[in-house]
Amino acid sequence: MIAAIDAEVTVLRQLLDNRALNRGTVASVLHDAAMLGLPPVETLLAKDVISDEDVGQAYADLLGLRYLDLTRRRPSTPWVLSLPENVARRKNCLVFGEVGGHLVVAVGDPSDPSVRAELEEHFDRAIQYVVSPRYQITELQDELYGDARRKGARMVEASPMARRTATVSSVGLNFIEQLDSIIDEAVDRRASDVHIEPEADRLRVRLRIDGRLIESRAYPLDATPGFVSRVKVMSNLDITEKRRPQDGRFTQRSFEQDLDVRVAVLPTVHGERVTLRLLNMDRSNVDFSKLGMELSCEQAFDRLIKRPHGIILITGPTGSGKTTTLYAALQRINSLDRHIVTIEDPVEYRVGGINQVQIDHEHGVTFAGALRSILRHDPDVIMVGEIRDQETARLALEASLTGHLVFATLHTNSAVGSLTRLLDMGCEPYLVASAVVGVMAQRLVRRVCRKCAKPHAANDTERELMSIPPERGEVEVLRGAGCARCHRSGYFDRIGIYELVEVDTGLSDLLMHKASTEALQNHAVASGAHTLRQDAVAKVLHGETTLEEAMRVTVAEM
Repeated sequence: MIAAIDAEVTVLRQLLDNRALNRGTVASVLHDAAMLGLPPVETLLAKDVISDEDVGQAYADLLGLRYLDLTRRRPSTPWVLSLPENVARRKNCLVFGEVGGHLVVAVGDPSDPSVRAELEEHFDRAIQYVVSPRYQITELQDELYGDARRKGARMVEASPMARRTATVSSVGLNFIEQLDSIIDEAVDRRASDVHIEPEADRLRVRLRIDGRLIESRAYPLDATPGFVSRVKVMSNLDITEKRRPQDGRFTQRSFEQDLDVRVAVLPTVHGERVTLRLLNMDRSNVDFSKLGMELSCEQAFDRLIKRPHGIILITGPTGSGKTTTLYAALQRINSLDRHIVTIEDPVEYRVGGINQVQIDHEHGVTFAGALRSILRHDPDVIMVGEIRDQETARLALEASLTGHLVFATLHTNSAVGSLTRLLDMGCEPYLVASAVVGVMAQRLVRRVCRKCAKPHAANDTERELMSIPPERGEVEVLRGAGCARCHRSGYFDRIGIYELVEVDTGLSDLLMHKASTEALQNHAVASGAHTLRQDAVAKVLHGETTLEEAMRVTVAEM
């Protein structure tokens, strides 16, 4: 049914035959696709040259299949639920119903032979394929699977083998399948964390997507022990212990990628809750160009990390991207002639060529103790995951003065705030002024979804917030209207905003005299440092994010 053909080229020809494209557009898009490294059809969709309907109709005409508009005919919910959600989402398909003894399945890409192989593994019967727009399939998946979860519906694996081997609970839930489905959905929606939390009347699952928690699904409350036990088994935790917190980790493969899943279990009044932090094992290879730094900031930061010694601080709240920035810096300077050691709690990403030390309080491996030991191993570069106490701070500062380049993180609201924080921790002013060479404060803001972004003229209030003078002409900013790609949020992915302060002679003198944070900030700005608010507004004007996002993450500067 689905031939192994060069689908991209053949679909382009079909789109030409259907007059959805002209040859000039195809030539231009083929050039852009080669430059961007994207498939031609995906490039056409991203540029809104064609629609999902055009692609679906082209596939249908090409392969002699029926084209089905799902806005005119809805599938049968019981049939939809006969296929596990993770399979349906991974293969972008939807079981529609039954006609003439054949199972009817709507697919977004009928040229993919793995779709048929996956479905035949689950259904031992004849299948009739139809082609539907991908966004329509995704929207119905969100609606129907979401409704079923909220009602606590039974969603049991359709495969006979899975039914024979999997453990099914009293409420009809296959916990192995359901946990896999939750993780697959989280990966599909780019979530960083999964929260499985019991409430008074239900078990709620929420995903943290682009920094915001979004409810994903719900189960009957008595499903809580089954989910918790499954997580504990996978992460080698004590199943019988339900009165104290436990931490662990396990690995999981989802959508052809390996995940390192960090697990935290916490007892609450309604039962044990679980938080899963999803870490892509391949994300350690991150470059500055992907973080969102402005060119001037990137060049200044690049100069700092190539210094032979000194301490560089990265500051910001939890979840602001500090670890990613640190790994990008280490990747930039990682070479055969440098000995780089990190001290982390926990080690989030494995990086080749770098010695990484995991904190283990139960066995006496602390930040201070590990740092003291590392200094005896002749390191060139040291990364301290977090400075939490005076001893660690003092050791890091002293290490930077004895010929080592040190990276460290602190939890403060601004760049200069980390300098006064070190003083508050009891570090001598001369030590801070001599050792610290630069401080980077950062936050993450949500990007405007490129698929549904719409320009609008900034009104007077917005212009005032962005400090745009009246004499400047009309200024356009972007806002996402909401679409299937961004799950109606108007945002897709995140980008960093940065405030880099280099410690010069003037700032050192102020530190020696224990100047206030306000005085330090005024000097930094006068010396040319751009604040977080200024960088956020610049990204609004460049169409990267919205003013609402910029104000939300820089509220401390108001």
